[in-house]
Amino acid sequence: MSSFAGRMKEYPTVSLDRFDRENLHAQAYFLSHCHKDHMKGLKGPLLKRKLQFSRTVRLYCSFVTKELLLNNPKYAFWEEYVVPLELESPTQISLVDEASGEREEIVVTLLPAGHCPGSVMFLFEGCHGNVLYTGDFRLAVGDASRMEHLHSGSRVKDIQSVYLDSTFYDPRFYQIPSREVCLKGISELIGNWIGQSPYHVVWLNCKAAYGYEYLFTNLGDEFGTQIHVNSLAMFKKMPEILSYVTTDRTTQIHACRHPRDEEFFQGNRLPCGCSATDGSPLRIISIKPSTMWFGERTKKTNVIIKTGSSSYRACFSFHSSYSEIKDFLSYLQPVNIFPSVVPIGRSLTDVTQMLRLMCRNQPDEAGFVYKPLGVLKRSRAQRPSDETPVERTAPPVATSLPLLVSDSTSAAQNYFDCTESNGEDEDDEEEEEEGKGDVSKAPKWEDFFTAEPLSDSQNSQSHSCCSTASQTPDLFSDSDRIPENLDAFSLTLSASQSNQSSQNLDDTLILAQSELEELPASQASSDFDVPPTPESKAPQAGELLQLYRKLASGQEVVIRGQVEREGDEHLIG
Repeated sequence: MSSFAGRMKEYPTVSLDRFDRENLHAQAYFLSHCHKDHMKGLKGPLLKRKLQFSRTVRLYCSFVTKELLLNNPKYAFWEEYVVPLELESPTQISLVDEASGEREEIVVTLLPAGHCPGSVMFLFEGCHGNVLYTGDFRLAVGDASRMEHLHSGSRVKDIQSVYLDSTFYDPRFYQIPSREVCLKGISELIGNWIGQSPYHVVWLNCKAAYGYEYLFTNLGDEFGTQIHVNSLAMFKKMPEILSYVTTDRTTQIHACRHPRDEEFFQGNRLPCGCSATDGSPLRIISIKPSTMWFGERTKKTNVIIKTGSSSYRACFSFHSSYSEIKDFLSYLQPVNIFPSVVPIGRSLTDVTQMLRLMCRNQPDEAGFVYKPLGVLKRSRAQRPSDETPVERTAPPVATSLPLLVSDSTSAAQNYFDCTESNGEDEDDEEEEEEGKGDVSKAPKWEDFFTAEPLSDSQNSQSHSCCSTASQTPDLFSDSDRIPENLDAFSLTLSASQSNQSSQNLDDTLILAQSELEELPASQASSDFDVPPTPESKAPQAGELLQLYRKLASGQEVVIRGQVEREGDEHLIG
């Protein structure tokens, strides 16, 4: 079950396999395959509205994925916005900011993922490095070395980051039998059963609507029969698969589905309700493909295990095993590896630490921390007292993005089966969630700015600047209108000191009370304000008017207190 939040830190304007929340602001969308856990928000009303008003936003995927997507009427509105890309064919895509017109060019290459029909990996190449998003993948040991576009000449390309399908990156799933080995075991069981009589029928209990086509095609060739499915609509534009499936219920191999398959299987009934034409009872066995169930077994067994009187488990995996993932990463040697899935029974810390050992350069512990519910933020570089820059090996993050989202589904619900789902029975629940959760919260002021204490030198400079500004009077001319109500004025005396002069200057600043209230605190008052002496008197209106005119015309102003002191000194002398 994918928990990837949809955004890559190297190319944050691109969203992959997630179409809600912050992904609504993406400039381009990419869909690796059509399984439900990779299509969250894809039919949301907010995204639909965005497409109607956008001229550049598109959804990129493989041709098969496009056909499977548009086969569902609920996604029909995407038809004019889907751009299918050829497999293993580098394509240049423009990421356009429609508000500013800024444009960024990237090259995208689709690589086979081996997960299900149409599934691909995306290789992004641009100014922020080469980044590989695997989506869900099942690659055998050595497959990466045979992919031409992961190489530049004879050398492996420098991969900055890999966003990895880590479903089975756990030593418990060190080795999962290959599909060929699993197919051989399933074929032997089916052959032994249906060969007994025409009334012996096999039901493949496949949860997903598609993804098991590898079984269908090979079993069809092996036994010369078609596999019964609910509908052929999704296969009509895939002729290589269409010839192996049928809606004829008389066949001996069924893969028909129902929301509650287990209930319909009771009483020897198939989900489709098929019975023999002559009324004879059918002999039915069920085979349920599963990987997680086998991985949890304490004792390793065969690929086929009988779990009931007429039910079997067959090991069949859509995802790479622990050893296959290690081979893949050892070959690419990326700088960063980010898990998109937390293996059941493990924590995010566990899988992150295991993947860190596979990175080419060990990331700085004080650098970026990968959090499932948080965001990656730019870490503040702590400079020593001598202002020597601190080097960091990790690249800077362009924006704060959550890379992994927690899933509310408990581990117990996914414990036994790690199967994919793309059935229609989940659509109604998703629509309710999309209607509620698409609107993101408005950012707060604190998200952009944080208060930082100033150093002593910065404090002194700040006080000096503020004092100078507050002590510098504006010049007035005779033409300026004087307010009629002179009582609304207040007189503030300020003294400024200069390091280059020993002379003390007393400046008089007159401000209207209304103007004083509008000024910032640093200008409305000063640390050097002199309080009035007890014997001072409030100036009269006429005195203020005369003082105001002298100041405006530039005449010399003699302070009354200073004249009295000079007279007293003269008498004493």
